[in-house]
Amino acid sequence: MLKSLVAAGFAVSALSLGAAHAGAAAKVEDMKGAQLIEYAAQPYIQFREDIDHVSTKMPASEAEMRDAYFRLASHDNRTMAASWIAYAAMIAADSPEFASAIEAKMKKRRDAEAFAAEIEANPVIVRNMAGSEAAVAAIMAFATNDAAKIRKAGDQFIAEAYAMQNVAWAKREIALAGMDRVDAAMQFAAKRKWADYDREVVVSRKGTARPNLVNLASWSKDWGDETAVNPAARPSTIVTKALVLGARYVMNDAEQRHLASFGTSKKSERCFTNAQMNLDQCIAATRTPYEEAFCLGQHALNDMSSCVGWPAAAGASGA
Repeated sequence: MLKSLVAAGFAVSALSLGAAHAGAAAKVEDMKGAQLIEYAAQPYIQFREDIDHVSTKMPASEAEMRDAYFRLASHDNRTMAASWIAYAAMIAADSPEFASAIEAKMKKRRDAEAFAAEIEANPVIVRNMAGSEAAVAAIMAFATNDAAKIRKAGDQFIAEAYAMQNVAWAKREIALAGMDRVDAAMQFAAKRKWADYDREVVVSRKGTARPNLVNLASWSKDWGDETAVNPAARPSTIVTKALVLGARYVMNDAEQRHLASFGTSKKSERCFTNAQMNLDQCIAATRTPYEEAFCLGQHALNDMSSCVGWPAAAGASGA
């Protein structure tokens, strides 16, 4: 039964933007500068915290399995794609060499104005700045390490699914039909109260900012499992977009139009959407909690690891 779940079911709608996210969107419209990028990164941090929550202790009841499903299924595909880029931008801004190069351009008002005009006219100049390679390497490492940690959790759930076939509660048929559980997950997502981390951006006397991500738990760039970056991986457009927003973070001048131009990725959106649809299809076909565990491992975690890691050719699919 477990193997058949991989391709089971009919197409089910991916998560829609719920009221909680709509409220967040209204708040973010009033923000500017580094704070705007911080806020845009929050959903990715919430996703990390959900990974920690579900993987620290395996579900030990049907209710706990349902809680894990609801948490992992509640992350909107478009929001996740944009939030990944925003957090990657913070990784770039936290790279000392890159941040210092930006700050050097901002020491004098005239120089700062000239640099602002230059980056406005040709944003990709950031790829040729001092420290850009170190910032790119940091982004690639983040994508690789996070994907490794998420996949580890996914493999843990899949292994647990097989072990649970001999556990009474896990092999007992669930009273609620699969599609009803999918609908309940969508209702949970629409009403979920999302964390507002309200991190305070520290601005220097010259008006620049750095995120200081060291030792900040779920915000830390070291959250993932340290893994060697695929030597064949080549930074793609999404990494350059993150680098541009990283420069805007340091300059503390990010605006909504910058997020609209550089904070989106169709490839990431498709990946997160497909992972969600695969998860919903799989859950719709389940009858027992141990089958749900398999769906979570295969789609809510391993598929998602590919969406997090593809910019570095990492994750379950390796691309």
